Amino acid sequence: MKIAFVCTENMCRSQMAEALAKNLFPEHVFVSAGTHPADSMDEGALNMLEEEGIHWEGKPKSLNRINRPDILVSMGCDVACPIIPGVKVVQWDIADPKGKEIEIYRRTADLLKEKIRQLVSKYINITP
Repeated sequence: MKIAFVCTENMCRSQMAEALAKNLFPEHVFVSAGTHPADSMDEGALNMLEEEGIHWEGKPKSLNRINRPDILVSMGCDVACPIIPGVKVVQWDIADPKGKEIEIYRRTADLLKEKIRQLVSKYINITP
């Protein structure tokens, strides 16, 4: 099963979710993408991931550059996230921490980890 985390720029929330999910559940396939990808990663997101012990080298990418996922998780796009026929869409309303202080990134990471554990438990049927 492949799970895709999607936001607008794929520079912060969705990249954080992908990195955290891969760290929590390395045996599963997680990707991230954006509807309008940025040119580079958000520095605050990279700093927060380093705090988690995750060295992340992800690059923002467009949704059309990833193979079809089984589940598409929307971070709460500012624009309409695409609907892919036959793909389960899960909506998360997670505020973008971009440009905020590191504590906001930490809270976002904690929320993402909680939601990722719930998602995996519900759709992949394993206990984290």
